[in-house]
Amino acid sequence: MTNQTSRDAIVDGLKGALRSLVRPVAVVTAEHEGARYAMAATAFCEVSMAPPSMLICIDRNNATYAAVAGGAQIGLNLLADSQEEISNRCGGGVPQDSKFDVGDWLIEDGMPPRLADSIAAMVLNPVQIVDQGTHAVVIGEVVDVHYRTNLGPLAYHNGGYLFPLAEAALQLVAQARNLGNAGGMSEGYMMMDLMRAFHWFDEGLQSALNARGWQSITRAQSMVFANISLGIRRPADLARNLGISRQAVSKMLRDMATQGLVKIESDPKDRRAQLVNFSEKSSRLRADAIAILETLEARLAETVGSENIETMRKTLERDWGEVPAIPLDDA
Repeated sequence: MTNQTSRDAIVDGLKGALRSLVRPVAVVTAEHEGARYAMAATAFCEVSMAPPSMLICIDRNNATYAAVAGGAQIGLNLLADSQEEISNRCGGGVPQDSKFDVGDWLIEDGMPPRLADSIAAMVLNPVQIVDQGTHAVVIGEVVDVHYRTNLGPLAYHNGGYLFPLAEAALQLVAQARNLGNAGGMSEGYMMMDLMRAFHWFDEGLQSALNARGWQSITRAQSMVFANISLGIRRPADLARNLGISRQAVSKMLRDMATQGLVKIESDPKDRRAQLVNFSEKSSRLRADAIAILETLEARLAETVGSENIETMRKTLERDWGEVPAIPLDDA
């Protein structure tokens, strides 16, 4: 009993540790005996350049594994950051033939389907398959590869898709004072100062939430809570405010509902639509977050002075008017 408990703890710990990694997302494809297969994957990497080889881990219960074990070539398609819908379709729950309804797929007899608009599309000849537990480690020699250099990768982190451009921008301004004045942009612009201020509050909030046991709250989930607090409860409106696709928001909300962080309910005014609400668990989270933010403001007031805080608040609360259109000659 002790050994089983210890093993369960190790499995839970390993899952938690791996969730902290940022992984690229690919779709693994195969064609075997006239049928085509596809599965989303994050467990893959390069093995060697002599010969050029890649490694992919495949669940042996997945239909794609049977095709590969039967001798089919493997397609390894690295997804761009705009292709989360393709990842979702290939992640499960969709019939195999329907998985190729979205995306610019190249379908050829005897070849694994290749995604023409992906970051890279490779063809591998399997040379070694090693079974380990529930999965198989498949090593394949790369026999064909096409890639594009002007796309950002789709990445997976902590149970959801990561949108690296926004995250990278936030981290950049947070470190701007340590990077020097790059062409005059690191200092003297209020936009940069406001973003640094947001990062200060967000880092303090995330750290304090973790200390209170809220280990699984991501920045994206925090922004969902902030929108719900403002009365923005429709998934389509959340997607627009967060600057991501409806598919990505739907996946995030499903994961949050599974964690008990939100409730997804039918809109009483339109049964075809859905609304997102706080759950009992997230209501406790919200109370903790409010208390933390109040403490952060008090600490900030001790540093910069209460009068400055009040002046800052009044300035930010004022109506700034419509966003102005700046003629080219004035810019």
